[in-house]
Amino acid sequence: MNYNLCQRIGELRTKFGITQTDLAKRLGVTRSSVNAWELGFATPQLKHIVEMSKIFGTTVDGILNVYPKVVIDITELSEREQQAVFNIVDCLKSRREDEEVSSEE
Repeated sequence: MNYNLCQRIGELRTKFGITQTDLAKRLGVTRSSVNAWELGFATPQLKHIVEMSKIFGTTVDGILNVYPKVVIDITELSEREQQAVFNIVDCLKSRREDEEVSSEE
């Protein structure tokens, strides 16, 4: 198992003040299963990872620690408003990339 996954489960559980026993009950598994996940001796099934993402208010990527991500629901915005949000994000990313290139020179 990926060390990041076992570490991430423990970090999130602790952050939310949930014991291994409480998390196990919410997932329908044993406390020893949660303990094994956190120690890296076992890997949780996908259904448990999905459920943990709901419990901890993050994405599956957030549980897997693939990359930090902020999710903003813009589905209620008009298509034009959504495009404006995308344009702003693209502009900010481009600006950051330009700053990184100039700092390397």
